[in-house]
Amino acid sequence: MNPNNKIRILHLVQTLGMGGAEMLLYHHIQALGFEHYEHYVYCFGDDGPIRGKIEALGVPVCIGKKRAKMATIFKFISTTWALIRDVRVFIQNKGIQIIQSHLGQANQMAVLLSRLSGVPAFPTVHSTMAFVDERCFFDPRALLIKVVDYVIYDMADHVIVVSEEIKAIIQRRYHIKDSKILVLKNGIITESSYDISAIDEKGFDVPTRAAKLVAVGRLVPSKGFDVLVRAVAELVRNGETHIFALIVGEGNQRSHLEKLVKNLHVEKFVRLMGLRHDVMRIMTGSDIFVMPSRYEGLSIAMIEAMACGLPIIASNAPGLRDCIVDCQNGMSFPVDDHEALAACIKRLFNDAGLRRKLSDNARRSFDIEYNMLNNINALDAVYRGIAVLGG
Repeated sequence: MNPNNKIRILHLVQTLGMGGAEMLLYHHIQALGFEHYEHYVYCFGDDGPIRGKIEALGVPVCIGKKRAKMATIFKFISTTWALIRDVRVFIQNKGIQIIQSHLGQANQMAVLLSRLSGVPAFPTVHSTMAFVDERCFFDPRALLIKVVDYVIYDMADHVIVVSEEIKAIIQRRYHIKDSKILVLKNGIITESSYDISAIDEKGFDVPTRAAKLVAVGRLVPSKGFDVLVRAVAELVRNGETHIFALIVGEGNQRSHLEKLVKNLHVEKFVRLMGLRHDVMRIMTGSDIFVMPSRYEGLSIAMIEAMACGLPIIASNAPGLRDCIVDCQNGMSFPVDDHEALAACIKRLFNDAGLRRKLSDNARRSFDIEYNMLNNINALDAVYRGIAVLGG
């Protein structure tokens, strides 16, 4: 079935946007490499810019049919069944040996497909809030999803999580055996260098000699960018006008943030950069990385900042508090406390020795904890073992 003896792996996702899970998929493919693996990506949701990055690696990407929303239950069932049928045919035609999925809907789909096809699946849980549903507890859709998740993760032969914190959460929630869970820390593969000269202040419309803060992520409430805007306003009110914040990303909170920037009169000190494909170059041309999130998984953006050797200021939110040791590899402040964030920014700008220490230790944290070329080894060994048993 597989004359070149490579392990055929299907990466199942529900979106190819510029989120952390999608970037992790890209880095997983790079880290596993192509000597022993033949990769396929199947997306049954929204197409997006990660598709181009994956295809540039020579990996085929299939955009499948979307499922209907649960609000139209009969259409949801029929479109879900059609999707399962299509992906199962894809698995058979390509001789897929392993399914790895990312995020909730794809994880549910992967385990069902595993049971139908006999191909082992590895659902991947990325966030400490992965199982939080903001709908009313008595909403039948929320109840159904909870039941489905319980059944799915009980049925799964293996579950990948990106941190020990998430492992503890899903073990408490679903009573999953320790032997079924593989902790695979998030990580990235870095380029050998970044063209700092490509990041000029004119391109950013940054005031001359301003100290640059950078924050990266989807413009959604969980990322807490409103806290950063308020912190900048606090600093400006107190005469600290030598700063400039770059917020990189897109999302449904953009208009809210634009209004907040205007209402706080910090248009000259905050720039919403939109979606960018040169994030690490922007980081390299900045002075401090800020992550004001209300919760996280294990942030790819934070790992990128560590790889760039940026001093980091992060909230003590779930998903971050186990990564940042205050005044060692970063600075920490309470969630939603813009005054505390402003104080951290001021202290770091005024203490060159502390900036150097945090910069060096951030890069050291990356080398030890978050280099995907090292982190992928455990998963690579499991995949090869499965291929041998199935082969």
